[in-house]
Amino acid sequence: MLLSLTGFSQRVGIVFSGGGATGFAHIGVLKALEENNIPIDFITGTSAGALIGAMYASGYSPVQIEQLVLTDKFQRMSSDRLEDDFRYSIHNPDRDAELMSIRIAKDSILQKSLPTNILNPTFLDLEVLNLLGNNLDIGNGSFDSLFVPFRCIASNIATKESVLFKEGNLNQAVRASMTYPFFINPIEVDGILMFDGGLYNNFPANDMYNEFDPDFIIGSNVSYNEAPPEADDLMSQIKNLFSAHSNYGLPCESGIIIEPDLGEIGTFDFDKIEEAIEIGYQAALEKIDSIKYHVSLRVTTEELQKSRAIYNNKKKKLQVANIVVKGVTLNEQNYIERKLINTKKNEVLEYEELKKRYLRLYQSEHVLSMFPTLYPITDSTQELVIDLRKEKPFKAAFGGHYSSKPVNTGFLSLSYSDFKITPITLYANTYFGKFYGSVKTGIKFYLPTKTTSYVEPFFAMNRWDYFKSFATFFEDSNPSYLVLNERFWSIKYVIPASSKSKLIFDFTNGSNENTYYQTDNFTQLDTTDNTNFLYYSPGFEFTVDKLNRKQFESAGSFLSIKSRFIHGIETTIPGSTSNTNEITKSFKNWFYVKANYKNYFIQKGLYRLGILLESAYSTQPFFENYTASILSSHAFQPIPDSRTGFYDDFRANKYFGGGLMNVFTLKDKLDLRIEAYIFQPINRILSNDGVAYEGELFSNRFGIASASLIYHSIVGPVRATVNYFDSQSQLKPLSFQLSLGYVLFNNHGIK
Repeated sequence: MLLSLTGFSQRVGIVFSGGGATGFAHIGVLKALEENNIPIDFITGTSAGALIGAMYASGYSPVQIEQLVLTDKFQRMSSDRLEDDFRYSIHNPDRDAELMSIRIAKDSILQKSLPTNILNPTFLDLEVLNLLGNNLDIGNGSFDSLFVPFRCIASNIATKESVLFKEGNLNQAVRASMTYPFFINPIEVDGILMFDGGLYNNFPANDMYNEFDPDFIIGSNVSYNEAPPEADDLMSQIKNLFSAHSNYGLPCESGIIIEPDLGEIGTFDFDKIEEAIEIGYQAALEKIDSIKYHVSLRVTTEELQKSRAIYNNKKKKLQVANIVVKGVTLNEQNYIERKLINTKKNEVLEYEELKKRYLRLYQSEHVLSMFPTLYPITDSTQELVIDLRKEKPFKAAFGGHYSSKPVNTGFLSLSYSDFKITPITLYANTYFGKFYGSVKTGIKFYLPTKTTSYVEPFFAMNRWDYFKSFATFFEDSNPSYLVLNERFWSIKYVIPASSKSKLIFDFTNGSNENTYYQTDNFTQLDTTDNTNFLYYSPGFEFTVDKLNRKQFESAGSFLSIKSRFIHGIETTIPGSTSNTNEITKSFKNWFYVKANYKNYFIQKGLYRLGILLESAYSTQPFFENYTASILSSHAFQPIPDSRTGFYDDFRANKYFGGGLMNVFTLKDKLDLRIEAYIFQPINRILSNDGVAYEGELFSNRFGIASASLIYHSIVGPVRATVNYFDSQSQLKPLSFQLSLGYVLFNNHGIK
């Protein structure tokens, strides 16, 4: 090794440690070195250091790397959230009250059913393929052929040894190196399950020395060894059990280590990447004079840009002429390749089109994860091999809504998914509680059509039991005064109208049986009226769903337009609070159109403003009495809690409604949500001695206001809410509650 001899040209190697989000400080180090014309001849890296090092070795400048990791796309990649343009509505699950779930394997309920990772990196893996998979000769070539010769480290936990990657698929090697245990699922390379290189070698300085024999080594270290395990600290024991201490020193005297002080930036604080880059930059500048003293050679910006441009011009454009799916049966492979990816003979896919089809496949409920690798076919085209892991077939989900008011509802669902010639899913769920109970069971048959579509027959029973008052746990609740029962079967045909929208055609047959008192002044001795409506109903719905959450959202948009025709027979049996004793029967026919639009159209820092618009037009005739008529009408329910009470002033057959939603993100997942809405019935449904009639045109309007503090926890939204309902004589207009979970129910039959 040659020491710092002024004027002597030296070969310089840089070593990047692992460190998760803290590893992005390496970008700042690279920026400082390039700005000061320090040459970089070799790179070794582990985990996050492998990713940053591989990008630089592949011809990306530090500025380009910085711009990439600071994009919203990268934040989505690091948190398993797809870009809006690549979310496919046809794969959106039905909204239900699920808070947590577990997948269960066929052959081992416990051993193979526990999740092995928090983050599904399928989107990240595809983007890394696009960044690193098109290097010259990367299919079978040496990493010495990169713009900067490169090595990275992964771990073989079977032999408790580190593994050095110097050739093969670069994106595969980097992915293996950054497979942090329990956070990202491992991948197999040559039949060996690979994990994060930091387990056994988090600072590959010895590999730099042995592989490249540089004259000077610059180390960038943002990590450290775990403290010794403690008797009463389980996490310290687990961390020491799964990792070996790394040597964070240099194997020679000719070198220097930069150790940025990342303070409180943690391994998974990917929202602090910009701060980490700046800290790394400043730490490198503090050592730059010492580096210049030992490294005499300089590379000008112009020279570096020219050589980088020459290398990048040699990169092959990603053009996929063939796709092979592994990990599935032959029938499944044919279905995936022909129907889900839509490959055609002699078709060549460039990246943007490939990305659409790849992520569409990934969003299928039958797919757990996918990993892509490229292999050359010709000088200009490649074959994409997808290593696909099928989702475990059984799923159990738990959830509900748990409140300080008497509207608590538990939720349980079970499903089984299989994938033979075409995918199918069988499911059943139940809601249980005093206020709401439901059972739904059905099956989805995915069809071998050009685009993803399915037929879904199902059967459902719903029961809502409305109380006369909204007591808290510390008050007695009055007896129920309205009980709504539904029992129906339906068959749906669902097809995508576009990537963001879907069309639903259905036919429903069932009955609604409602029992109720026609006055608030009833006693335990009174008997209820009973209205039964037996019907059949064809309908359709068009939806576009881009909201970021299934409830209490803060971004995106939603549009629903639905219409139905209903034909049925009403039978009313009067009770003791009715003005008549006569049992009546009559046929009813009507249709309706209903539209709902929601859009968060303003985002300024931590503030978001959204608008909701809703309208309904129905030709529905009145039922035998006022209460039966109001029960069968449409309800304006802009806030979740409006679904847990019966508000007759917010029901009509024809109406407009709308309002504003203000969301302030106070800290990370903590939102302050303030909403206000106006309900304008075109004609109110009024009562004249128990008989329904239409009020005057636009004679009244009513308001709803709500303020909530919501924490979006890992198990669901936890909130404190104050609601105000205008003009409600039978209920207190102002109410407060604490709750956990989602206010979501199975769908109505014909509403």
